[in-house]
Amino acid sequence: MLPGCKSAPPALLRASWFAVCVVFSSIGVRADQPSEPSDSTLPHGYFAEHLDVRVINVDVVVSDPTGRPVTGLDRGQFVLRLDGEVVPIQYFYAESSESFEPIATGPLVQTEPDDGVEPSSSPPDEVVASERPSHVVVLVDHTRLRAPNRRRAFAALREAVDRLGTNDRVAIVGIERRLVFYSDFIADLEATGSVLDSVTKVSLRTDVNEFERRQILGELARGMSGGIQARAALADESILSRIRSYAAEEFARGISSLQQIESVVTTLAGVPGRKTLLYLGEGIPTRPGEDLYVEYRNRFSGPQRGLPHQNFNTDYTRELGNYDLTEPMRRLATAANRAGVTLYSIDAAGNHGGEIRSALTEQGATSEAVTLIDENYRVPLEYASKATGGRLLISSGQLAKQLVDLVDGFRAFYSLGFEPPESWHPGSDHELRVEVERKGLVVRHPERIRLPEADEREAGATVAALMYQAVDNPLGLRATPGSVVPRDDGAAALPVKVEIPIAAIDFLPRGDSQAGSLAIYVSIKDAVGNPSRVQKVAFELAIPNDSMEATMADFAHHTLPIVLRKGDQQVAIGVRDNVSGMFSVIRMDLPPYSRF
Repeated sequence: MLPGCKSAPPALLRASWFAVCVVFSSIGVRADQPSEPSDSTLPHGYFAEHLDVRVINVDVVVSDPTGRPVTGLDRGQFVLRLDGEVVPIQYFYAESSESFEPIATGPLVQTEPDDGVEPSSSPPDEVVASERPSHVVVLVDHTRLRAPNRRRAFAALREAVDRLGTNDRVAIVGIERRLVFYSDFIADLEATGSVLDSVTKVSLRTDVNEFERRQILGELARGMSGGIQARAALADESILSRIRSYAAEEFARGISSLQQIESVVTTLAGVPGRKTLLYLGEGIPTRPGEDLYVEYRNRFSGPQRGLPHQNFNTDYTRELGNYDLTEPMRRLATAANRAGVTLYSIDAAGNHGGEIRSALTEQGATSEAVTLIDENYRVPLEYASKATGGRLLISSGQLAKQLVDLVDGFRAFYSLGFEPPESWHPGSDHELRVEVERKGLVVRHPERIRLPEADEREAGATVAALMYQAVDNPLGLRATPGSVVPRDDGAAALPVKVEIPIAAIDFLPRGDSQAGSLAIYVSIKDAVGNPSRVQKVAFELAIPNDSMEATMADFAHHTLPIVLRKGDQQVAIGVRDNVSGMFSVIRMDLPPYSRF
């Protein structure tokens, strides 16, 4: 290490399952937040902790009622509201593929002068060909995907992938009772197709609970047609116990799926550009088992059925309160908006109510139950998708077309920029609404935005590099592993030497020396592919003025004492220059010891 370089005391950089900070991706951030310098002669305020957010950009997709993207709109056709108040759109550009045929948008409709928006000296509108990378994660929920629906959905996905452009990058992830990352982001369409083809072959037993539901529905139907004694035999606690057990099992499965989706969303927080999560499954019911409760009530409750009257509505409400996934769905939408991820959901089943009706061969399900089951499976993911600027795609003969229109939308959108009010503080969450002053158009955008806190951008980018190879290294950062030293507890110590070119670091004068301040961020991918909690280490430099020129060709370096567990795969290391705000992140494979 150069003379005068200081770093925080070494710590064992290791943690279990992650809790990564996230950030709204479209926010331009400069964050200066090092630890306080240990040298008391450093003038106050040189390294102050603050977050300077200059502009927030909101990506907006406009489509016609059929879902086809609409291009050619101007700034004056948009109205932007924050927390209910109209604010000026200070920066605007439209982005579209050069080969995309715009839909006619009609005459320009200017914002009325009495709407509370002051005229601004905004730059002129820009219309540019799509150049920003679009990152798409296809998340296949194998725990909720049966074979016939799988084949149809994957065929439509393959057709949509073939429409991707040169700036689109795709990663494939699966839920096989745990998350499996099948690929990093791939820009090669042929390679992406090969990964999808291999994922199609993954098969899990997913119909165990469905079989139980059909059995319960069948018994309800047989009991109804078997006379009062048969109905009385079913209308006791035994059938209710089975319904409760089914609902509890489906509730646990739903919680697991939502947690896995949210985990993927979190890992995308630091990925640059536009980010889309395409979730493929057969829906997640908001209130699992509700259709069974309703069927039981409609068939057996009340004296008209020859049984004592039951106050079933009270029991029904109490039972459903135990198995409601509404709040976890809202948390998923919030996490996606904070990470700047647009969620699109594919319901590969298509007709849930029809499946229930066909399960009852004797009596048929009541219309109320059929309606409830469709709502149960569609409303949750439809809500979460819409709240992030996405939508629900229902498997049908039009699924391939819907996905193709969706892909076209990746390269046909508008970016509305505004400066956040001074009253906003880091971590604050705000309601967002965008309107287009032309009837008949559908506008999709995140419903909420969040001002990031210090270190969020860097923590998110470190995890993104670890999970998706989303590396960016403007500082010229490099890392060299040392020798692995086994420990008595079965773990091992691995020193990693992190080097940063002196010429890439910004310095501030401090008496007879130049002061630099860096922050190092570290995350480790474990044996099953999960990232550890991001660790931060402060690193300070002080170089004498008369040595500055001579050291410009040298490297500042710091050794990280990383603790490895068996099976650890990679480590991501990020470095932020606290003076310039520049950030670099790299990923490094760990030595063979960690894979035993």
